[in-house]
Amino acid sequence: ENSKRFEDAFAVDLGRHAVETRVSEFTGTIGELVEAYKSVDKWCKPEGAPFDIQWFPLRPKVYKSPKGVVLIIGPFNAGAIAAGCACVIKMSELTPTISSLVTELFPKYMDQDLFQIINGGIPETTKVLELQWDHIVFTGSPTVGKIVAAAAAKHLTPVTLELGGQNPVFLDPSYDFDVAARRLLWGRFMNVGQVCLSPNHIFVPASAQDRLVDALSRAYDSFYPEGPAKSDSVSRIVTPAAFDRLKGILEKTQGGVFRGGLAEADRESRLFPPTIVKDVKVGDSLLEA
Repeated sequence: ENSKRFEDAFAVDLGRHAVETRVSEFTGTIGELVEAYKSVDKWCKPEGAPFDIQWFPLRPKVYKSPKGVVLIIGPFNAGAIAAGCACVIKMSELTPTISSLVTELFPKYMDQDLFQIINGGIPETTKVLELQWDHIVFTGSPTVGKIVAAAAAKHLTPVTLELGGQNPVFLDPSYDFDVAARRLLWGRFMNVGQVCLSPNHIFVPASAQDRLVDALSRAYDSFYPEGPAKSDSVSRIVTPAAFDRLKGILEKTQGGVFRGGLAEADRESRLFPPTIVKDVKVGDSLLEA
Protein backbone atom coordinates (compact mmCIF):
# COMPACT_ATOMS: atom_id res chain seq x y z
CA GLU A 1 0.00 0.00 0.00
CA ASN A 2 1.34 3.45 -1.01
CA SER A 3 4.51 1.82 -2.34
CA LYS A 4 4.39 3.75 -5.61
CA ARG A 5 4.11 7.03 -3.73
CA PHE A 6 7.19 6.17 -1.68
CA GLU A 7 9.12 5.16 -4.79
CA ASP A 8 8.26 8.52 -6.35
CA ALA A 9 9.23 10.40 -3.18
CA PHE A 10 12.64 8.72 -2.99
CA ALA A 11 13.15 9.49 -6.68
CA VAL A 12 12.47 13.20 -6.06
CA ASP A 13 14.66 13.59 -2.96
CA LEU A 14 17.46 11.15 -3.81
CA GLY A 15 17.13 10.36 -7.51
CA ARG A 16 16.83 6.74 -6.48
CA HIS A 17 15.67 3.99 -8.83
CA ALA A 18 12.42 2.28 -7.82
CA VAL A 19 14.07 -1.15 -7.66
CA GLU A 20 16.68 0.11 -5.19
CA THR A 21 13.96 1.69 -3.07
CA ARG A 22 12.03 -1.57 -2.97
CA VAL A 23 15.11 -3.56 -2.01
CA SER A 24 16.60 -1.14 0.52
CA GLU A 25 13.45 0.32 2.07
CA PHE A 26 10.52 -2.07 1.65
CA THR A 27 11.93 -5.59 1.85
CA GLY A 28 13.98 -5.18 5.01
CA THR A 29 11.47 -2.96 6.78
CA ILE A 30 8.51 -5.23 6.11
CA GLY A 31 10.55 -8.24 7.22
CA GLU A 32 11.47 -6.54 10.48
CA LEU A 33 7.87 -5.49 11.08
CA VAL A 34 6.63 -9.04 10.58
CA GLU A 35 9.33 -10.38 12.90
CA ALA A 36 8.46 -7.83 15.58
CA TYR A 37 4.74 -8.59 15.29
CA LYS A 38 5.35 -12.31 15.67
CA SER A 39 8.03 -12.04 18.36
CA VAL A 40 7.03 -9.17 20.63
CA ASP A 41 5.15 -11.41 23.07
CA LYS A 42 8.20 -13.65 23.39
CA TRP A 43 10.54 -10.67 23.74
CA CYS A 44 8.41 -9.27 26.56
CA LYS A 45 8.43 -12.40 28.70
CA PRO A 46 10.32 -12.18 32.00
CA GLU A 47 13.74 -13.81 32.00
CA GLY A 48 15.69 -15.43 34.77
CA ALA A 49 18.56 -13.32 36.08
CA PRO A 50 22.13 -14.63 35.74
CA PHE A 51 23.06 -17.03 38.52
CA ASP A 52 24.44 -15.42 41.64
CA ILE A 53 25.31 -17.43 44.76
CA GLN A 54 23.97 -14.67 46.99
CA TRP A 55 20.59 -14.12 45.35
CA PHE A 56 19.61 -17.37 43.60
CA PRO A 57 17.34 -18.57 46.46
CA LEU A 58 15.10 -15.56 45.69
CA ARG A 59 14.75 -16.65 42.06
CA PRO A 60 15.20 -13.11 40.66
CA LYS A 61 13.76 -12.27 37.26
CA VAL A 62 14.25 -9.52 34.71
CA TYR A 63 11.00 -7.85 33.66
CA LYS A 64 10.74 -5.80 30.45
CA SER A 65 8.66 -2.62 30.41
CA PRO A 66 8.44 0.42 28.13
CA LYS A 67 10.86 3.22 29.05
CA GLY A 68 8.27 5.94 28.49
CA VAL A 69 8.17 8.72 25.91
CA VAL A 70 10.93 8.48 23.31
CA LEU A 71 12.19 11.14 20.91
CA ILE A 72 13.35 9.66 17.60
CA ILE A 73 15.38 12.10 15.49
CA GLY A 74 15.61 10.65 12.01
CA PRO A 75 13.04 7.91 11.31
CA PHE A 76 15.49 5.02 11.09
CA ASN A 77 15.32 3.47 14.55
CA ALA A 78 11.69 2.91 15.39
CA GLY A 79 12.17 -0.12 17.65
CA ALA A 80 10.82 1.96 20.52
CA ILE A 81 7.36 1.58 18.97
CA ALA A 82 7.56 -2.22 19.16
CA ALA A 83 8.86 -1.84 22.72
CA GLY A 84 5.59 -0.18 23.71
CA CYS A 85 6.89 3.37 24.10
CA ALA A 86 5.02 6.50 23.11
CA CYS A 87 7.12 8.28 20.49
CA VAL A 88 7.68 11.64 18.89
CA ILE A 89 9.40 11.24 15.53
CA LYS A 90 11.39 14.15 14.12
CA MET A 91 11.54 13.77 10.34
CA SER A 92 14.56 14.92 8.36
CA GLU A 93 14.37 18.32 6.71
CA LEU A 94 16.95 17.11 4.17
CA THR A 95 14.40 14.86 2.43
CA PRO A 96 11.27 17.06 2.32
CA THR A 97 9.25 14.95 -0.12
CA ILE A 98 9.71 11.75 1.88
CA SER A 99 9.08 13.55 5.17
CA SER A 100 5.92 15.13 3.82
CA LEU A 101 4.57 11.77 2.66
CA VAL A 102 5.29 10.07 6.00
CA THR A 103 3.69 13.00 7.83
CA GLU A 104 0.58 12.62 5.69
CA LEU A 105 0.23 8.86 6.01
CA PHE A 106 1.37 8.27 9.60
CA PRO A 107 -1.87 9.43 11.31
CA LYS A 108 -3.89 7.04 9.15
CA TYR A 109 -2.19 4.01 10.68
CA MET A 110 -0.87 5.05 14.12
CA ASP A 111 -2.64 6.11 17.31
CA GLN A 112 -2.20 9.88 17.55
CA ASP A 113 -2.48 9.77 21.34
CA LEU A 114 0.76 7.77 21.43
CA PHE A 115 2.68 8.72 18.30
CA GLN A 116 3.32 12.13 16.79
CA ILE A 117 5.48 13.45 13.95
CA ILE A 118 7.17 16.83 13.87
CA ASN A 119 8.99 18.53 11.00
CA GLY A 120 11.38 21.44 10.74
CA GLY A 121 15.07 22.25 10.78
CA ILE A 122 17.62 23.24 13.40
CA PRO A 123 15.35 25.60 15.42
CA GLU A 124 12.65 22.95 15.82
CA THR A 125 15.15 20.23 16.72
CA THR A 126 16.83 22.53 19.24
CA LYS A 127 13.48 23.25 20.84
CA VAL A 128 12.44 19.63 21.29
CA LEU A 129 15.87 18.81 22.72
CA GLU A 130 15.17 21.29 25.51
CA LEU A 131 12.36 19.04 26.71
CA GLN A 132 12.79 16.06 29.00
CA TRP A 133 12.44 12.64 27.41
CA ASP A 134 12.74 9.12 28.75
CA HIS A 135 15.06 8.18 25.88
CA ILE A 136 16.41 9.83 22.74
CA VAL A 137 17.35 7.99 19.54
CA PHE A 138 19.39 9.85 16.92
CA THR A 139 20.68 8.83 13.51
CA GLY A 140 23.11 11.19 11.77
CA SER A 141 26.55 12.74 11.91
CA PRO A 142 28.98 12.70 14.86
CA THR A 143 28.85 16.52 14.96
CA VAL A 144 25.09 16.61 15.54
CA GLY A 145 25.32 13.52 17.74
CA LYS A 146 27.46 15.49 20.20
CA ILE A 147 24.83 18.23 20.33
CA VAL A 148 22.08 15.68 20.98
CA ALA A 149 24.13 13.97 23.70
CA ALA A 150 24.93 17.29 25.40
CA ALA A 151 21.25 18.30 25.40
CA ALA A 152 20.22 14.92 26.80
CA ALA A 153 22.83 15.14 29.54
CA LYS A 154 21.07 18.16 31.05
CA HIS A 155 18.18 15.87 31.96
CA LEU A 156 20.27 12.71 32.43
CA THR A 157 18.34 11.26 29.50
CA PRO A 158 19.84 8.06 28.04
CA VAL A 159 20.57 8.21 24.32
CA THR A 160 21.09 5.82 21.45
CA LEU A 161 23.35 7.35 18.78
CA GLU A 162 23.78 5.77 15.36
CA LEU A 163 26.54 7.83 13.78
CA GLY A 164 27.73 5.67 10.92
CA GLY A 165 31.38 4.78 10.54
CA GLN A 166 34.28 4.05 8.25
CA ASN A 167 33.41 0.36 7.82
CA PRO A 168 36.77 -0.92 6.52
CA VAL A 169 36.99 -4.10 4.46
CA PHE A 170 39.90 -6.51 4.88
CA LEU A 171 40.30 -8.51 1.69
CA ASP A 172 42.23 -11.79 1.67
CA PRO A 173 44.30 -11.94 -1.55
CA SER A 174 43.33 -15.59 -2.00
CA TYR A 175 39.66 -14.64 -2.37
CA ASP A 176 37.93 -14.39 -5.75
CA PHE A 177 38.52 -10.70 -6.57
CA ASP A 178 35.79 -10.54 -9.23
CA VAL A 179 33.19 -11.71 -6.73
CA ALA A 180 34.58 -9.35 -4.10
CA ALA A 181 34.57 -6.40 -6.50
CA ARG A 182 30.91 -6.82 -7.41
CA ARG A 183 29.88 -7.18 -3.79
CA LEU A 184 31.96 -4.20 -2.72
CA LEU A 185 30.61 -1.93 -5.45
CA TRP A 186 27.05 -2.96 -4.67
CA GLY A 187 27.52 -2.41 -0.93
CA ARG A 188 29.38 0.85 -1.29
CA PHE A 189 27.32 2.56 -3.97
CA MET A 190 23.80 1.66 -2.92
CA ASN A 191 22.24 5.11 -2.49
CA VAL A 192 25.67 6.40 -3.69
CA GLY A 193 27.21 5.46 -0.36
CA GLN A 194 24.69 7.30 1.81
CA VAL A 195 24.18 4.23 3.99
CA CYS A 196 25.72 3.99 7.45
CA LEU A 197 26.96 0.43 6.83
CA SER A 198 28.51 0.96 3.40
CA PRO A 199 32.22 0.05 3.18
CA ASN A 200 34.50 3.08 2.93
CA HIS A 201 37.92 1.63 2.25
CA ILE A 202 39.61 -1.68 1.51
CA PHE A 203 42.73 -3.05 3.18
CA VAL A 204 44.63 -5.39 0.86
CA PRO A 205 48.31 -6.34 0.60
CA ALA A 206 50.17 -3.90 -1.67
CA SER A 207 51.14 -6.79 -3.93
CA ALA A 208 47.46 -7.49 -4.62
CA GLN A 209 46.31 -3.91 -5.22
CA ASP A 210 46.68 -3.95 -9.02
CA ARG A 211 44.70 -7.17 -9.25
CA LEU A 212 41.94 -5.64 -7.15
CA VAL A 213 41.98 -2.45 -9.24
CA ASP A 214 41.48 -4.53 -12.39
CA ALA A 215 38.58 -6.45 -10.82
CA LEU A 216 36.94 -3.25 -9.59
CA SER A 217 37.29 -1.71 -13.05
CA ARG A 218 35.58 -4.68 -14.68
CA ALA A 219 32.75 -4.57 -12.16
CA TYR A 220 32.42 -0.80 -12.55
CA ASP A 221 32.09 -1.11 -16.32
CA SER A 222 29.46 -3.83 -15.94
CA PHE A 223 27.48 -1.72 -13.44
CA TYR A 224 27.69 1.49 -15.48
CA PRO A 225 28.38 0.54 -19.12
CA GLU A 226 27.61 4.06 -20.38
CA GLY A 227 29.03 5.82 -17.34
CA PRO A 228 27.33 6.91 -14.09
CA ALA A 229 25.89 10.11 -15.58
CA LYS A 230 23.75 8.11 -18.02
CA SER A 231 22.80 5.40 -15.55
CA ASP A 232 19.35 5.46 -13.94
CA SER A 233 20.66 3.35 -11.05
CA VAL A 234 22.91 6.06 -9.59
CA SER A 235 21.17 8.01 -6.84
CA ARG A 236 21.92 11.65 -6.01
CA ILE A 237 23.63 13.19 -3.00
CA VAL A 238 21.00 14.39 -0.55
CA THR A 239 21.94 18.11 -0.46
CA PRO A 240 24.37 20.55 -2.13
CA ALA A 241 26.08 20.92 1.26
CA ALA A 242 26.74 17.17 1.39
CA PHE A 243 28.01 17.35 -2.20
CA ASP A 244 30.44 20.12 -1.22
CA ARG A 245 31.72 18.11 1.75
CA LEU A 246 32.50 15.11 -0.46
CA LYS A 247 34.10 17.36 -3.07
CA GLY A 248 36.39 18.87 -0.43
CA ILE A 249 37.45 15.45 0.83
CA LEU A 250 38.23 14.18 -2.67
CA GLU A 251 40.16 17.34 -3.58
CA LYS A 252 42.52 16.72 -0.65
CA THR A 253 43.29 13.06 -1.28
CA GLN A 254 46.84 12.07 -2.12
CA GLY A 255 45.59 8.87 -3.75
CA GLY A 256 44.94 8.30 -7.43
CA VAL A 257 41.37 8.38 -8.77
CA PHE A 258 40.90 5.62 -11.35
CA ARG A 259 37.12 5.55 -11.59
CA GLY A 260 34.61 8.39 -11.23
CA GLY A 261 35.99 11.58 -9.75
CA LEU A 262 35.17 15.28 -9.83
CA ALA A 263 35.38 15.58 -13.61
CA GLU A 264 32.08 13.68 -13.84
CA ALA A 265 30.42 15.37 -10.85
CA ASP A 266 27.63 17.93 -11.19
CA ARG A 267 26.61 20.04 -8.21
CA GLU A 268 23.40 21.33 -9.75
CA SER A 269 21.94 17.84 -10.17
CA ARG A 270 23.82 16.56 -7.09
CA LEU A 271 25.41 13.82 -9.20
CA PHE A 272 28.56 12.59 -7.48
CA PRO A 273 29.67 9.58 -9.49
CA PRO A 274 30.75 6.39 -7.76
CA THR A 275 34.47 7.02 -7.24
CA ILE A 276 37.31 4.61 -6.54
CA VAL A 277 40.77 5.75 -5.41
CA LYS A 278 43.97 3.70 -5.17
CA ASP A 279 47.29 4.19 -3.37
CA VAL A 280 45.58 5.74 -0.35
CA LYS A 281 47.90 6.15 2.63
CA VAL A 282 47.14 6.27 6.35
CA GLY A 283 46.16 9.82 7.27
CA ASP A 284 44.59 10.59 3.91
CA SER A 285 41.50 12.80 3.76
CA LEU A 286 39.44 9.81 2.57
CA LEU A 287 40.03 8.09 5.89
CA GLU A 288 38.76 10.97 8.00
CA ALA A 289 35.75 10.21 10.18
